[in-house]
Amino acid sequence: MFFIVLFCNNLHSQILSGTVLDADSNSTIDLASIYFKESKYTIFSDSNGKFSVEIDTKNQKEALVISSVGYQDLKINLKKYTENKEYQATFKLFSKVQTLDEVVISNKKINYSSAKTITSKRNGIAGLSFQFGTENVTLVQNPYVKNGKIKKVILSLKKATEDPKQPKWKIDYTTAYNIKFYKYDARNQKPSEELYNKNIIVEPGNKTQDFVIDVDSLHIPFPKEGVCVGVEYVNTRYKNPKTNFALIAPTMNFYQEEKLKPIISWSRYRGEDWEFRHSFSNFKNRRYQNVMVVDLVVNTEK
Repeated sequence: MFFIVLFCNNLHSQILSGTVLDADSNSTIDLASIYFKESKYTIFSDSNGKFSVEIDTKNQKEALVISSVGYQDLKINLKKYTENKEYQATFKLFSKVQTLDEVVISNKKINYSSAKTITSKRNGIAGLSFQFGTENVTLVQNPYVKNGKIKKVILSLKKATEDPKQPKWKIDYTTAYNIKFYKYDARNQKPSEELYNKNIIVEPGNKTQDFVIDVDSLHIPFPKEGVCVGVEYVNTRYKNPKTNFALIAPTMNFYQEEKLKPIISWSRYRGEDWEFRHSFSNFKNRRYQNVMVVDLVVNTEK
């Protein structure tokens, strides 16, 4: 009887219900991402900063990370949440220290042009798949050299299909995307601070399409130097996904550019620095860089 009770207790899991707050103002933070460090299973805090996750024997050894734009990441050790009960806790995030540019406030109404589409190249297209937690970024240059705002982001996606010649290879997961926007640091040739301080979560589904994301109401700026558009693979469905050799749908279309100068394509994994070296591929002894296909619809200032 003792072992039966012990076994049954081990089947139970703990619930951690938390509230995410700003450490300075004690105001709630909505749409903060809460994810397990290893599996990358991700949820988001609601409009009141609240979230709830289930802790079991599989993920109890992982760290739980709370992340939000403009704040330092908070890592939570789950080993202290071992009793079979629901825990209530408050988690405070501290702001990142940033040097802000001077802002000149004007009452002048901005007049914008009609919508203009900036289209990526389509040479050497290939569909690529990535693991949860990977973020790919492409610099969309501004050919008009005028400040503006972004109306729409268009991603080129391809349905992932199983290969009948490889029966062991199956589509493992379908991803959600977190769409991000960064300033371009021309001196260091990489993305810098974010231009929008909220997560934009979309679920395109596994199909071939030009997936349109309407961001007109968010008033995201389109600087003269262009904008770095990021697409992060987010796991919002699966508790313990594979971390290696998983096929994640859909695939995202990339084009290949030879001797790319300046660098306009980067990748990174959660918490890591931007990289561009591993984006290179070799074909016929020539070196190419894979660039994510992303189109923008913008308005520019008149």
